[in-house]
Amino acid sequence: MSKKINCWEYMQCHREPGGTRVEKSGICPAAAQRAFNGFNRGINAGRACWLVAGTFCRNRCQGSFAEKQSSCRECVFYKKIHLEEGSTQLSLSPLKITAHTHIGRGNSSNDDRYLIKRMSNGDILLAIADGLGGNVAGDYAAEILRARLAAVKNIAGGDEQIQLAKLAVEMDTAICRKHDDDPTLDDGMGSTLIAVLYRLGKAYWVHVGDSRLYLLRNRRLTQITKDQTLARFLLAEGEITEEEAPRHYSRNVMDQYVGCGYAKPETGCLDLFSGDVLVFATDGLYKQIGTEAMMSILNMESGLDMESGLEEKATALVDAALDAGGTDNITVMLAQKPLPVFIPEKRKENDRSLSA
Repeated sequence: MSKKINCWEYMQCHREPGGTRVEKSGICPAAAQRAFNGFNRGINAGRACWLVAGTFCRNRCQGSFAEKQSSCRECVFYKKIHLEEGSTQLSLSPLKITAHTHIGRGNSSNDDRYLIKRMSNGDILLAIADGLGGNVAGDYAAEILRARLAAVKNIAGGDEQIQLAKLAVEMDTAICRKHDDDPTLDDGMGSTLIAVLYRLGKAYWVHVGDSRLYLLRNRRLTQITKDQTLARFLLAEGEITEEEAPRHYSRNVMDQYVGCGYAKPETGCLDLFSGDVLVFATDGLYKQIGTEAMMSILNMESGLDMESGLEEKATALVDAALDAGGTDNITVMLAQKPLPVFIPEKRKENDRSLSA
């Protein structure tokens, strides 16, 4: 894997620890900010410098987080990182995983994030987040959430769902505090969350907001999570019908998100069988193309190997959302438990004779 370049290397500012301008100008906050270490596979905030207040770019201090966003989003390095980190394919046995995110049409930033992490005990943690609260706060909230999850080393066995819910509540509090500490951040700063812990054939999940987790099994796509929106409440109260809900304005009004200060995470557990695919999606995907179209793309035949086939399907889902309008950020992640590979009996006999 090629080395990932950090902002101080790209900009040649020489304000990283040990840099030639440190004595005169000091260490850049991006080079010292450990809270974002590992983001976009960089050192400290070296590949997330736009999230750090007080960086010194273009020969002037960039001030508070909110004040620097307009200039940062025009930065060549900012655009380079978001282009590079748009797609990931990994094989973390026993799962094959691919993720793809797109800024959407006409947007100045992508407030969606995803996380793929192998934990210290071998478990796999997967997550997507869709930042909320305007042009600045959504980006920041989603990054805070991803940082918190990236720092998780292990989740205790026996009460996985409780631990995941506790993590979501802790992140809810942390984002609220960030907003209170920085008045330049927009009201309503927050993020949706879908996180899955894969452990010994089971997928433990936690959900806040309106991003979705689906399960593709035997060519059927089933929505696992329920959107935490006003529409869900009105439906439960009998104020709207099942037929009205998909078109009602209330489907776009969330009553829960990470950062609202009163998040009530929902959790569950799935047994994953060979061939199953977990599908993570932000609303920029499913509101554009719907479940039937998603299922059709996920079931399309591919002559490629499993990992390449998953990547092809993730890309096709995003392309379909773009073709349907694609005005929102779009993110999809697919995680498949492979089918077992059977060796034909004649092949086995040949292998034995060759090894004799």
